[in-house]
Amino acid sequence: MEVQELLKIYAAHPQVAALDSLLNNDSSRNIFLKGLNGSGAAMTIASLFIKRRGSYVCILNDQEEAGYFYHDLVQLTGDDSIFFFPSAYRRSIKYGHIDPANEILRTEVLSTLQDPDKSFVIVTYPDALAEKVISQEVLKENTLKISVGEKLDNMFVSDVLDEYGFEQVDYVYEPGQYALRGSILDVFSFSYEFPYRIDFFGNEVETIRSFDVETQLSKEKLDSIYIVPEMTKSNRSNSSLLDSLPKNTLIGARDLAWTKERIDSIWNEEPVKADEESFADIDQMRKKLITGEDFLRSALSFRRIHFGVRPAGAVSYTHLTL
Repeated sequence: MEVQELLKIYAAHPQVAALDSLLNNDSSRNIFLKGLNGSGAAMTIASLFIKRRGSYVCILNDQEEAGYFYHDLVQLTGDDSIFFFPSAYRRSIKYGHIDPANEILRTEVLSTLQDPDKSFVIVTYPDALAEKVISQEVLKENTLKISVGEKLDNMFVSDVLDEYGFEQVDYVYEPGQYALRGSILDVFSFSYEFPYRIDFFGNEVETIRSFDVETQLSKEKLDSIYIVPEMTKSNRSNSSLLDSLPKNTLIGARDLAWTKERIDSIWNEEPVKADEESFADIDQMRKKLITGEDFLRSALSFRRIHFGVRPAGAVSYTHLTL
């Protein structure tokens, strides 16, 4: 039996249908799901996403757990609308070492949020949510959208990339570079894991494809793309990921109380001073962070599904056993 067939059977279960009905009722804003073990939570989120689409953010307790959850969702749905939102740092923010690969994944998520009609699932964890991001307004100011069929001069695009701080090279091999050869423009945005190849016919964008750096072979044909410069090191990061989400986003969480506690713990850690990438002091590091209270305040403004720990405190919730 194929995984997708198993998911269809699971989605047809009466309790999953009951959950779907609860979500159709705006008064059910805080739902606790009991009885989910193993990949049960991922099955439930995948079922909901296939049935009703929309925007979802799933918060797991740590990076490893989030990674497994992300891969479960990708296998279950086979959908390219599943995104992983990691910390921007290699080990921990207290060491101050940016991970370029993680930076691309974070920027890809933020770029996705610029499309109001996009359906998606974002999987993340406390360390990633603790770090501030640039606001959608700032990102929009620093994003170049290019679509197939658009009237656009390749030299104009080259000038914009220069303004964004991209480096012109013979062949692109890392984010922040572009190469112009006749009617073909290769550009490696910080918003996607592969570079783009844009083919112009006169002053019109004829085709856009992603391609592999090593083989130079095309991977995927695209209708439109977002080109974003490096933003992680910018001092304009002043909001949390949750601030950028659509208002109707559904939050799925293993343990919101633990997430708040972990974010507070990161806030109170002393930076490790080792080299020029390190933070000079805790105040400089905190400029990149939100507090646990900031996180919780934002999280409570969304509809929530708890698939691990029962919601703490006296907050009312709807109970459902799966």
